[in-house]
Amino acid sequence: MNSFLQNNEWAQDPSFNHFWMHYDMSQRWLQQHMKATRQLCQENGSTNDDHCQEFQEPEVTERLSRCEIRGEDVEEREEMSEEVKEFFAKTRNHRQELKEKRQAEEKQKNVESKKKGNQEEYVNIEQITVRGRVEKSADYRDASAEFLAKRDKAKKDYGETATKILSMESAIEMKFESEHARNPQLWPNIPFRF
Repeated sequence: MNSFLQNNEWAQDPSFNHFWMHYDMSQRWLQQHMKATRQLCQENGSTNDDHCQEFQEPEVTERLSRCEIRGEDVEEREEMSEEVKEFFAKTRNHRQELKEKRQAEEKQKNVESKKKGNQEEYVNIEQITVRGRVEKSADYRDASAEFLAKRDKAKKDYGETATKILSMESAIEMKFESEHARNPQLWPNIPFRF
């Protein structure tokens, strides 16, 4: 970084001191982070840097290499605590689980789209109401269980005022139902251009 400051006069201006102080702190953090991830990869038996590539920030190293600043800071030797090692291991496992879950969901979507034949169903405008698109469903809906769950959640969230808030919600829903009973027309979603 010193060569960068020497080669660029504008960077030596005292008004940039706060920026360079923040930059130095960020670089120290980045070096410690990279060192910690390398140690974690080594402890997990992976000495191959390609396997630990997911822990590195390629866009940061690319930006630093463009500015010719990378590699001039000296790396400090510090030992990682067991808590940090455990944290990185949990993070790595969590990322792997999420990746596997996303892949499984993607496979499921592909299977479902193949079953449907990749054809989009045409929806007539009369089928769309204020409540949204009317879907045919064979699922049984237990309204009393939904109400009890809603009431319990409201008691947990709002405490003593739960009944008051639920009654206000019910009043709004009744107002909506009465307006909906008049069969309102949907507002066109075509932009007006005069």
